[in-house]
Amino acid sequence: VQDTSTASRAMAGAMHKYQQAILLALALYPLVVPADECPVGATPFPSELEGNTVKYADLFDITYHDTYKVIKYSPTMSVYSASHSAVSKRGQPIPEIVLYQCGTPKPEFADTGISTSGARYFEIPLRRATLPWGGPLPFFELLSVTEYIYAMDLTYISSACGQLMEECVPSIHLSQYDSSYSDIASNNSVVFTDSSGTGWTDTEWDVEFQVSLDPGILNRAEWISYVAAFFNLESKASEIFSIMRTDYNALKALAQQLTEKEGKTPKVMWASFKPETCSNPATDCDGVQGWTQVDGSWCHCGDIWAINNAHYKDNLVTDAGGELIFAPQTVPVGCSETTNTDGYKTLSCTGADGLVSYKKFLAEADAIIDETYIAGYDTTAHDFAGSFQVTADEVPALARNPPNIFRIDGRVSDERDGWAVGSSWFDHSKAEPQQLLAGMMEMIWVDSFESPCGLKYFRRAIPGQGQTQVSHDDCPYYDDSGNHDCAAIHEHLHEVPICTPPTAAPTPAPMLAP
Repeated sequence: VQDTSTASRAMAGAMHKYQQAILLALALYPLVVPADECPVGATPFPSELEGNTVKYADLFDITYHDTYKVIKYSPTMSVYSASHSAVSKRGQPIPEIVLYQCGTPKPEFADTGISTSGARYFEIPLRRATLPWGGPLPFFELLSVTEYIYAMDLTYISSACGQLMEECVPSIHLSQYDSSYSDIASNNSVVFTDSSGTGWTDTEWDVEFQVSLDPGILNRAEWISYVAAFFNLESKASEIFSIMRTDYNALKALAQQLTEKEGKTPKVMWASFKPETCSNPATDCDGVQGWTQVDGSWCHCGDIWAINNAHYKDNLVTDAGGELIFAPQTVPVGCSETTNTDGYKTLSCTGADGLVSYKKFLAEADAIIDETYIAGYDTTAHDFAGSFQVTADEVPALARNPPNIFRIDGRVSDERDGWAVGSSWFDHSKAEPQQLLAGMMEMIWVDSFESPCGLKYFRRAIPGQGQTQVSHDDCPYYDDSGNHDCAAIHEHLHEVPICTPPTAAPTPAPMLAP
């Protein structure tokens, strides 16, 4: 996104410090808006929902009252992560959020529907938002509310127009690792963090956007309603989600037809390889398997081959007409299991015996998704056969022409600051469940199915092929001369892709000769 020459980096660094100083000054002298006033044109409260409780996805619901709404998280599924930045929060339930309409009194603990003194209160429609990670951004874009983004960590953002916003407002980029991050991010701005504490400011402005924790593919897309609640755009969110769900279910029905027509259920495996990184394994790794600390630095002992299962992966594969490869009840020789927060298990295999066990799973798969980490998502650095020590004779998916091996780096950002590259799999894919399903169906049904949407987030693992790199100049409002149409970025109506193949027109009846 940026010119990485030495001079440009120096100028950019100086400008960044200047911008941060301005933002910090604003944070110390926060914006004051009278609570009894609404901005001109503020979206009215959805009074038609008063008295209703609407359950969204699996992790939250919203109850609507006369001038306020209460967001409640699932007490069992929606808790702070065991790895949260704040030790005191780990494993604890997430307090409810009360959103009250501008120009109306702020509710209190004694008011109907507010069940805890620890509730967080925010006036709506929201006037400022901070996005310390990319998960919420596609939902802001779908709802056309990006103008309210006050600060955003753009390090890994793969949205072209999201990147262009920095050209329009250079100060919008705020790294969550900036020394003044908390003061700036929470300056009268709601911070859309997550249950793990990504971009957590330790202030009353933090809210937990848990899209990555929701187990279902469609459930994750329904988090658009969470963002919409802060802007009174429930009706718009419902319309957008309805389009996604209708298309997704149509694809799911086609997948069922393909299963019946083809008379098979393709098997899919989510695989990864983690190499040994310790420089002196004989001494550093004596009796150790996995991560260890040597002289203050962390390294990895032994090669590990893993099957990475999760509820959302099973959901996606099953809805595409496939079957997820699971480890057997008896753990294979050379392997071990760990249970994820969603109840699914990860199988890790090590050593010669473990590799033999692991290869048996690879041999079962009709399609393999290789999630192995590769710096910068370099398509030329991927070596499936080398990483997993297999040949085409051992793995049918590798023997296919072209190989039925895939990666999740089909769409990435261009390089930022000389090193950072983001993947749309992590920031945009959750907002396009129908696109994910269409891609999975193309992968497992090969020539029997083709979607107008293509793979997009997936990529067939052929070196140097299949990857789309996104830059700020790909935004339709970019101008070569620098005269970007910044207002249009926020006004743009993002189209929801329709991925179900169009029905072929019926063949007309033959015309009778006169």
